[in-house]
Amino acid sequence: MTVEIIILFSILGISTLLFVTETFTVDKVAFLVMVSLLLCGLVSPEEAVSGFSNPAVITILALMVVTYALEANGTIGLFAEMMIPLFKLPLLISIPCIMLVVGGFSAFISTTAVVILFVKIVPTIAHKHNIDIAKYMMPISFAGIIGGSCTLMGTSTNLIVNQIAIKSGMEPMEFFQVTPLGIILLLSGILITSGLSILVLQNRGQVVSQQQFPRFITILRILPTNKIIGKTFRDTEIYKDNNTKLLQIKRGNKVIKYPSYWQKFHDGDVLVISADVEQILNLKTDDNYELVVESDENSKKNYSGRIVEYLILPGSNLLGKKLSELVSNDLDGALPVALNKHRNLLNANKELIKQNNSRVRLEVADRLLIELDGSNDDNWLMNRGNKILNHMNQPRKEKFKKYLSLAILILLIIAAASGTLSILTSSLMGVALLILSRCTTMEAAYSAINWQIIFLLAGLLPIGAAMSNSGADNFISQNLLSAFSEFSPSIILSLLFFTTMLVSSVISNNATAIIFTPIAISLASGLNLSPLPFIVIIMFAANFSFFTPIGYQTNTIVYGMGIYKFRDFIIVGGILSLSLWVISSLLTPILFPL
Repeated sequence: MTVEIIILFSILGISTLLFVTETFTVDKVAFLVMVSLLLCGLVSPEEAVSGFSNPAVITILALMVVTYALEANGTIGLFAEMMIPLFKLPLLISIPCIMLVVGGFSAFISTTAVVILFVKIVPTIAHKHNIDIAKYMMPISFAGIIGGSCTLMGTSTNLIVNQIAIKSGMEPMEFFQVTPLGIILLLSGILITSGLSILVLQNRGQVVSQQQFPRFITILRILPTNKIIGKTFRDTEIYKDNNTKLLQIKRGNKVIKYPSYWQKFHDGDVLVISADVEQILNLKTDDNYELVVESDENSKKNYSGRIVEYLILPGSNLLGKKLSELVSNDLDGALPVALNKHRNLLNANKELIKQNNSRVRLEVADRLLIELDGSNDDNWLMNRGNKILNHMNQPRKEKFKKYLSLAILILLIIAAASGTLSILTSSLMGVALLILSRCTTMEAAYSAINWQIIFLLAGLLPIGAAMSNSGADNFISQNLLSAFSEFSPSIILSLLFFTTMLVSSVISNNATAIIFTPIAISLASGLNLSPLPFIVIIMFAANFSFFTPIGYQTNTIVYGMGIYKFRDFIIVGGILSLSLWVISSLLTPILFPL
C-alpha cells in the first residue's frame, strides 16, 4: 500500500464519518473532500473541478428545472388527481395499483417530487375516506425508489454511474437498458411491500389533513398592554384552552421550564407555546403579543398575505437555524410564524423544553407556518410550489401550461429514449422549451436547482480520478480478488450488491455510487469479465436503501410525517432489501451475461 493510497483512504474514512454523524452538511463535506484531494496532490486542479462540468451533473441540474416546472404548473398534480379513485378500492388492490403508478412516474420524473406530492394529497384523502395513511406512504416511497432505478434518467445515481463508466472506457448505456431487470424488481417490490404493509404497518401518529392541521410551536412576547400581566397562568385563556400548551417562559436570562399554574406573567415575558394553527394565528394577530424573530423589523408587521405550511427539504438554506433566528430575508420577505417538528409532537415539546428557550434547530421534514407579505404571493408560491404542503388560498394555475409542460416532458423522453438526442441534450432542450413557452422563468429555474446536490456530486466525483491516479481502485480489486478467489463471479456480484446497499443506508446513495463504481469496474477487469453487470449492480444497490429512514430522502420525508417508527423501516424495509438482493443476485448474471 502506497502513501497516496493511505492518504486517500484516510480522506474517505473521515468523510464517511462526517456523512454518518452529520457534523457538516453533505455539500460541505463533499467540498472539503475535493479540496483535500487537490491539496494532497491526488488530483490535478482540472480534475478537482471537473465535476462542475460533468455531463451527468449538468443533466441532473436540467432535470431539476424540468421537474420544478411540472410541479409548479400542476402537471404532476394532474397525475395524482387521476389516482384518487384508487384509494377507495380494497387494500389488496389499491396499494399495488398505487405503487405501480408511482413507480412508473418515478422512472421519468424526480422520485422526491412525486413523493412530496403524495405527502400533500394523501392525508386529505385519508381524512375524507377514513383510511389508514400508514398503509400507503411507505409503499409510495419504496415504489418511487425502485421505479426511479428503472431507466437511465429516473435517478441521479444511474446518470452518475453511467458517466463514470463512460470515462473508464465503457460504451454509454442505453436509456432502457436496465429496464427489464428494473420492472421485475418493481413488481417484486410491489408484491412484498403490499403484503407487509397490510400485515405490519399501522398508523402510530395523528393523521393530518388540510382540514386538520398539526400542532405548531411559536414564540411570542407579552406587550405592556396585555391584560395577563400580573395574572397567574391558571387565570388566563391560555390555560383554559385545551388545544394550547405553554411549554416555557423566558424572563430576561431566566428560563422557566414546565410553568406551574400559579406562575404569574410579567411584561416582556417570552412565551413558547404549542397550539393548532387557528389558535396561533389568533395570538399572532392579537395586539397584546408580538412574534419573536431576532434582528428583523418585519416581525412587527401585520402581513396581509396567505398563510402557508412550508416543508423543509434537504438542501434548504433554513437547515440548522432556530425558529427565533429566522428573519424574513431567509424566506425572501415572508414571515416565519410557527414550527412543527417532524417527530411526534409530545417528544418534540419535551425536546424543546430541555433545549432551553427553543434552541431546537430546523431539520429535514420539519414544517414552518409562514405568512406572505401580500405583495408578491403568486411569485413566491410559484418559486416554492414543491415545498408547500397547505395554504389558505390555492394559487391559480393556467391550464394550458399544465398540458404544455406535459407535452415537453414527453418530447424530452422520446428524444432521449429513441437515441435521437443524448439525455443531456434532450434535458437542456426541455429546459429551453419551458422557458421559451413561459412555463417557467430563469429566476424560477435558479431557485428550482438544489445546489446542495450539485455541490455534493461535483465535490465527490474527483474521488474516481483520485482512486485511479493513486492506484487505489486496483489495490482494492486485487485484495477483493484474493479474498473471493474461491467464489464464483455470481457470488462476487451478490456480495458487491449487499455491501453497496449497506453503505448506501448510512451515506448518500450518490456518494456510495461514486465510491463503488470504480471499484466495481476494476474488479470486473481483474476477473476478465464484462463490467456491465457490475455497473448494473451498483446502480440498483446504491438506490435500494429501504431499511432505514435516512438512506433516501423520500424515506426521510415520509418518516417525518410522524406515522412510523424507526423499527417499521427495519422490518418492512429490511425484508424488502433482502428480497431484492436475492432476486438481483439471481437475475443480473442472466440478463447481463458475465
